[in-house]
Amino acid sequence: MLTKLREKSQGFLILVLFGMLIFVFIFFFGPQAEGFRPGGSQGPATGEAAKVRGQEISMREVDMVVRRSLDSSDLEEGELGKMRREGALQLVDQVLLEQRARQMGLAVGPDEVSKFITSDENPDFPYFLDHQKKFDYARYEAQVGQWLGVSPDQYRRAKERELLVERYLDFLQSQIKVSEAEVRAAFDRAQRSWNIEYVEVAADAFPAGAAPTAEEGAAWAAAHAAEVQAWYDSHKKDYDREKEIRVRRILVRVARDADDAAKAAARQKIDGLLAKAKAEGADFGEIAKAESEGYYKTYGGDMGWQSPQNTSGPDYALYAGLEAGQISDVRESPIGLWFVKAEEVKPAVKKTLDEVRGEIGLVLAKQAVQKTAAKVAAEAILAQVKGGTALADAALAQLPGKAPVAQDGAEPGAEDGAEPGEKSPEPESPVKATGPFTANRPAYDVIPGIGKAPSLAKRLDALTAEAPLVDEVLEVDERFIVARLRERKEPTDAEFATERERFSNQLKGARAAQLFGNWRAIVFGPVAQREVFRKFAGGALLSGLPKVDGSAIALNDEQLPPPAAPVTAVP
Repeated sequence: MLTKLREKSQGFLILVLFGMLIFVFIFFFGPQAEGFRPGGSQGPATGEAAKVRGQEISMREVDMVVRRSLDSSDLEEGELGKMRREGALQLVDQVLLEQRARQMGLAVGPDEVSKFITSDENPDFPYFLDHQKKFDYARYEAQVGQWLGVSPDQYRRAKERELLVERYLDFLQSQIKVSEAEVRAAFDRAQRSWNIEYVEVAADAFPAGAAPTAEEGAAWAAAHAAEVQAWYDSHKKDYDREKEIRVRRILVRVARDADDAAKAAARQKIDGLLAKAKAEGADFGEIAKAESEGYYKTYGGDMGWQSPQNTSGPDYALYAGLEAGQISDVRESPIGLWFVKAEEVKPAVKKTLDEVRGEIGLVLAKQAVQKTAAKVAAEAILAQVKGGTALADAALAQLPGKAPVAQDGAEPGAEDGAEPGEKSPEPESPVKATGPFTANRPAYDVIPGIGKAPSLAKRLDALTAEAPLVDEVLEVDERFIVARLRERKEPTDAEFATERERFSNQLKGARAAQLFGNWRAIVFGPVAQREVFRKFAGGALLSGLPKVDGSAIALNDEQLPPPAAPVTAVP
């Protein structure tokens, strides 16, 4: 009898324990569970989060949007508070848009909500599928309660709002209109094209004549102080740099944890290569190609110019101690054994602006002479073209080394070993072409092949077959440009008829983006990115929504405390 009593008491105890487990599970994970999952620092979320023109937003709704987009169990208390406030602000936007939809008379029926929830149009839909990828109502109820923390009715209410907002904004976008004139202007801008032929006259193509004297360089520098300063700043490395060494390396790899035999073999090999590299007449680069290991082997060991900016302190100290042609001793490193050769050396330079002012003056004075000669040549080309000479012929006559010059008394073609009377090859044409381009190029003032030329960009519309020449010499990046229209293509009415709908849709899409921005990401997307999207991709509609004012639209600051203001240091 005692045995039976003992068995009954044990059975009763087991039933009690099971009951307690079921209660705990229901309390924490059932639809009525408050707040986020236990185990973190998150507290329960109940009560009112915000009120929008009389319509309440509950903390359960706030936590639902946070749960949907974040793994809330990994959030610290401060982070959770920030995300809850962002979630509340997102819901404020949703409610404001919902209210506008209802004011327009828009509505969503129960069947539409059910259909939306059980379709792949619902972003949450994948979480409600069974192992056969079919909608499972039991799983749906469990996920809504345990994952999102709301009841099915509350979830349906949120989905009804989502559908209403979608319907409202879709309706607004459908009302976007573009005029025929706008569509035609966009089409013409994209289809009208120009092809410009041009000759560029570079200053450095002209001889500078007699080199300026030191006195002339100093005088030029004194008269052009700002230009000298700009040159010094843009060429600072020429006047203020550490010693630079162009290094070639031969490497034998050996693992740091290699055994003694492997290390001895690597040492024997590197010592042999060092002796081979130091032998008279040895070609270091060829030895590196044949025997070195690692990335630089392909390049004959060439590691390029080494300076304190691109190598480690100890390695630079080794390189800097070498003279041109000198080979170092063998060094050990984590990647193996190696030695280097200093192929070339640039000595360190430390010169102030005052020390090189005259030197810079000489350089710039010479360039000024060349620049003047180039401009004179370009203006002469333009004058000849205005007089009826072909652009290529005018350029060949003015550009240095372009025009064939017959020697005194010699027939053309008799020079350079050619037989008398034999025709010389035609000189290469100095005329270049941009190729066709439209007004839809990335930058308005940049012309393909020519570069940044705002004065040419302004003239494009005026260039025609009857008036093709740009009537002034253009200066672009130390070059002088003589340009004329080679070809202009105008869009036709027949082409517009074919492309009209596409361009109309493009304009509508651009206008929709301007008005609405990426509204889906802002209104229904992850709350962690809401603030950034709202700021940079919000569009005019969302930017114009009423703001939280504390009365008509208010957040519960006790439940959703605002972020602390930054502390300003007192001077």
